[in-house]
Amino acid sequence: MIKNIFESKKKKELRKKRREFYLQFLDSGDVYFDVGANFGNRIDPIIDDGISIVAIEPQPKCIKKLKRKFGNRITLITKGVGAKKDVMTMFLAKAHTISTFSKDFIKDTQESGRFSKYKWEKEIEVEVETLDNIISEYGKPTFMKIDVEGFEFEVLKGLNTPIKYISCEYTVPERKDSLLNCIDRIVEISGEKNVVFNYSVGESMKWALEKWITPTKMKELAVSQSFIDTDFGDIYSKTSVM
Repeated sequence: MIKNIFESKKKKELRKKRREFYLQFLDSGDVYFDVGANFGNRIDPIIDDGISIVAIEPQPKCIKKLKRKFGNRITLITKGVGAKKDVMTMFLAKAHTISTFSKDFIKDTQESGRFSKYKWEKEIEVEVETLDNIISEYGKPTFMKIDVEGFEFEVLKGLNTPIKYISCEYTVPERKDSLLNCIDRIVEISGEKNVVFNYSVGESMKWALEKWITPTKMKELAVSQSFIDTDFGDIYSKTSVM
C-alpha cells in the first residue's frame, strides 16, 4: 500500500500489532464501532479487511482528518455519545487526544500531574447521541472500542443491548472509580454469568492475562497495586449473550 511507504519502522510495527489484535474480534462483514475515533489509528489497520466501520468523533480537527483519510470507506458520525440524546459542552485541548466531555477527567488528571502541562482552552457545543440510537440506525457491532477520555461510563449508560466485544480505555489511579463503574455497567447489560474480562496495558496490543476472568475478579484486580502500576490501557469484555 502506498501510504505505508513513508511510515517509520516503529509505526509500521504498531499498525501491524493493532491489526492482528483487532482481528481477534472482527471478521469480514462485521460491524465495528470506533467511539472516539480521533485521527483513526484504530481504523487504519483494518480498513482493508471488509469490515463495516462506524467512526464516531465530534472534534472538528479530527473530523476533517478522518474525512480526508478515509472518505466514504467509513461511516462518520460527527457527534458525541452519552447517556441520553442531548447537547453538551466539549472541552478541547491543544492535544486533541485528551479533549473530553468530562470535567472530572480534567480535574483528576491535572491534580495528579498526568496532564498538568495541558490546558483545555476551547469549548464547543456538541450534539450527543446514545449508542442505542446509533445501533438502531447503523446495526449492532460485533466489537466496539470506547476511548473518550474519562467519559466511558456515560457512553455505556446509553447502551442497553449486549455487545460481543467492548473495549474501554482506563486511566489509573485517577479514574479507578470510573473503571469500576464501566465494569458494573457492562455486567448489568450482559448479565454477570455471561461476561468475562481481560485487559491490555498501554499500547502493547497484547493480553495482560492468559485467561479471561470473571467480573468479580476483574474488579478485584482493578483496585490492586499491580494494576494501578500499569498507568493506562484498555479493558476488554466478552459476552456470550447476543
